[in-house]
Amino acid sequence: TFSFFTTYAAADGITADDLAAAPPIAERPELDRWIVSVLQSLIDSVTENMEGYYLYDVVPPTLAFIGDLTNWYVRRSRRRFWSARTGDVGSDADKLAAFATLYEVLTTFSKTLAPVLPFLTERLYQELVVRVDPDAPASVHHCDFPQAVPELIDPELEAQIRVVRSVVTLGRSIRTTEKLRTRQPLAEATILTHDPAVVRAVSEHADLIAEELNVKSVRPSRDESELVTLSAKCDFSKLGPRFGPRVKEIAGAVASLSAEELAPVLDGAPLEVLGETLSLDDLVVSRTALPGVVVQTEGSLAVALDTTMTDELVAEGMAREIVSRIQQIRRDSGFAVTDRITITWSSDDDLVRQAFETHRETISNEVLAVAVATGTDAPTSELDGHMVALEINRA
Repeated sequence: TFSFFTTYAAADGITADDLAAAPPIAERPELDRWIVSVLQSLIDSVTENMEGYYLYDVVPPTLAFIGDLTNWYVRRSRRRFWSARTGDVGSDADKLAAFATLYEVLTTFSKTLAPVLPFLTERLYQELVVRVDPDAPASVHHCDFPQAVPELIDPELEAQIRVVRSVVTLGRSIRTTEKLRTRQPLAEATILTHDPAVVRAVSEHADLIAEELNVKSVRPSRDESELVTLSAKCDFSKLGPRFGPRVKEIAGAVASLSAEELAPVLDGAPLEVLGETLSLDDLVVSRTALPGVVVQTEGSLAVALDTTMTDELVAEGMAREIVSRIQQIRRDSGFAVTDRITITWSSDDDLVRQAFETHRETISNEVLAVAVATGTDAPTSELDGHMVALEINRA
């Protein structure tokens, strides 16, 4: 992440004055406010554990934060960093917010991690702080340990993003299990839940989930019958000690329940079985997908993907494969990440032609192309079973 930041900051000529001109944290995009909140929560946790000498509890949360930073924040923010800079503070506000947030996170996190990784954090501090601020303390170990800033912690936002990431993890698991290529768009993801907080998180972040799962639409639903059939079993680890010999009789009654009888339990209602009261925590609920739908479940949350393909979806999937191939050619050719390019292509394949004609603008934006033209003598190569010739040059 340090390398990512310094590479793009150098390419864009980002200065300390630019970082200072970024909007205040409260006015930055949600993604920035989320990573700042997670970092402040981490500082709070690390401080508590260090002061209590629970040193074995210090490193695991810092590793989790590195995952949050790299696998979510930086990955989700890439386009913000490589977007063209206009020179106008107002127009560049989002870009500057991204740079300022990542800078603040890296410098603060290096101080948080300094007692654990003293030499690596010193290197980061020297490069990020001392090099640009002659008045800064000479070493990260001369700095006070960070103190959490309560007003920057947003527990609700952190909880909502946890839901979003759980949904994304389940959706990606479906793609892996069903061998559905990540670049192939799908029609819809339905999030099955009876938890109002999950419904709110999904509704407010539907666009984000759609982009992460590469689906055209996302919707929460409480009505599982349209996508799955429900069944339930007893959780014997809980009910065995509680009911003893009667547990088999109760288990048989639970297994015979219909989907309609189980639905209220998913909403939190108690379940009366043979004179005993059970709750959702006492059951293991299974969901069997209907034809054309694939479902993954985690606790009370389930994600269902519509796997029905249309010509439009297939063409968009091919466009994404083309983008990936062009990016590979860029890397193999030694192009800088900020280089603008021209693309020349040719193909007799109808799907490839449809992908270029329909999604020309998307392809151009993704690979920083300023022009796309047909007709090249470059050798053809296979792209997901389709033949295409691609030639790229610096603009």
